[in-house]
Amino acid sequence: MERVQRRFTTMLPGLENGSYEASPPLEPETGESEQQRYREEISKLKMMNGELAQELYELSKEHRRKEMELEATQSRLTELLERLGKMEEARQELATRVAVLEEANWTVKEEYDTLHILYREQWQQLRTHELEVSKRIHDLLHLKAQEAQELNYKIEKPRRVEWRNQEKDLATVSSVPISNRTETMARRPANPPDGAGQEEGRSFKSSWIRSSSFSLVDQSRLKQSFRNFFRMRSSASCSEINVSSSVFCSMSRLPATVRHCMTVHDGEVNAVKFSPNSKILATGGSDRKVKLWDVVGGSLLNLKTLEGSNDGVTSIEFDPSGFQLLAGSYDNSARLWNLKDCELKHTLSGHSAKVTAAKFKFSLREAVTGSYDGMLKIWDLNKPACVKSLCSPSRCSDVVCSDCFIISGHFDRKIRLWDSRSGVQTDMIALQEKVTSLDINQDRTQLLSCSRDDQLSVLDMRMNKIRQELRAEGFKCGADWTKAIFSPDGNYIAAGSADGVLHVWDVLTGDVVALLRGEHRSSINAVSWSLSGDYLVTVDRTKVANLWSDY
Repeated sequence: MERVQRRFTTMLPGLENGSYEASPPLEPETGESEQQRYREEISKLKMMNGELAQELYELSKEHRRKEMELEATQSRLTELLERLGKMEEARQELATRVAVLEEANWTVKEEYDTLHILYREQWQQLRTHELEVSKRIHDLLHLKAQEAQELNYKIEKPRRVEWRNQEKDLATVSSVPISNRTETMARRPANPPDGAGQEEGRSFKSSWIRSSSFSLVDQSRLKQSFRNFFRMRSSASCSEINVSSSVFCSMSRLPATVRHCMTVHDGEVNAVKFSPNSKILATGGSDRKVKLWDVVGGSLLNLKTLEGSNDGVTSIEFDPSGFQLLAGSYDNSARLWNLKDCELKHTLSGHSAKVTAAKFKFSLREAVTGSYDGMLKIWDLNKPACVKSLCSPSRCSDVVCSDCFIISGHFDRKIRLWDSRSGVQTDMIALQEKVTSLDINQDRTQLLSCSRDDQLSVLDMRMNKIRQELRAEGFKCGADWTKAIFSPDGNYIAAGSADGVLHVWDVLTGDVVALLRGEHRSSINAVSWSLSGDYLVTVDRTKVANLWSDY
């Protein structure tokens, strides 16, 4: 309305002051032009009045629409307030229900804690019982071994008595005639007299004949005794070789099935190794522990945990006697345990980066360690102290050694051969990618390397050249520390892939003879084949170990 008024005021300025006066009626004598102007002004006023009326109608219509929207909004607001009240009531009900559920949850948690404590107690009792059973089995096996040794001793006793008697006969037969003849020859005069010496000559001749006859009679006994003696000696040495070969040089059996699968560490498992008698298994992981397992009836029983490492374990090695264990660690050192009492004996410190390999030399008095700092160190285990350091320009991933030589694999794709006595590098073999592991067969004639290009190489140690390259479809080297090994008899090679599949190659033909899928769900880090040839163990990143056999 104000807008209409303002517009009307603009059109008729005289209305603003209220001084607008109607024009007086025109005189008859007013000219025609004035009448025409008056009529035009009236027509404009009528037109303005129509426009103002139309605008007033539209404004009234807009006002009614706004009032309807306001009523709808107030109705919507009332509805929302009612809904808010209902939701508040529902919230209070839910809060009450949550409080009840929390109280019930606390009750269930207390029951769970009680059951968990009971479970741990029962589990501990079960482990104690398993250890007792394992100890009894060990005692029983020890008694059986003693009984077998005593039985062998009783069986061999008559033979040993016969050996002693024959040795005495040999000593008697070989000494008496010779001494008699020597003495008689010494007593014989050079030129016996014709008269007085005839009797002495006759006695010499008779004694010489008796000595000669005695020698001739016992010569056959002497030969037969020598034959029997050396035949028994040779048979005894052969039995010893057979006994030792049953433990150390048996025919390897191809693994086929998983006999036992279990979680062996609280973190990633990096290393695994069988003892020389194939009865004890050692595993090392990122949980800083080395665990010893008893292999009984195709299953693993935990015997002992060796502690002392300040970081994850990278490698494990038994000495040839089986009484000591050497382990490398991420804490730049290696540790030596005495397995008779499972006590930490020495800590070998001196590297500036993690130790990736720690191996015994055959002398049992020395060990070799390789590290990411590129150094190889030879340690005297009696002191203990580092007696020699070998420097290389690249990180060391693995080491194999004997008393005379050391072989190291490196990240610069090189395999280096060292003279352990002089510390001089004697040769170098180049590969296509960085080396992850090394292994050498029993007779020290072939070297196995695994590299990051998913290839295994067999090298002839007599010529220091690659003899064979092994690949397989689907085989992927999963890490910079993936291990590949020879079988005890050197006929097979085993390595784990990044997809958890175990690959086994025939060394002679280079063909894959087994693809085994067990319980691994991640990359297999390490493999160990028992020296008896009966079992093979694989470990992976998910803390799992699989015990394989041929049945």
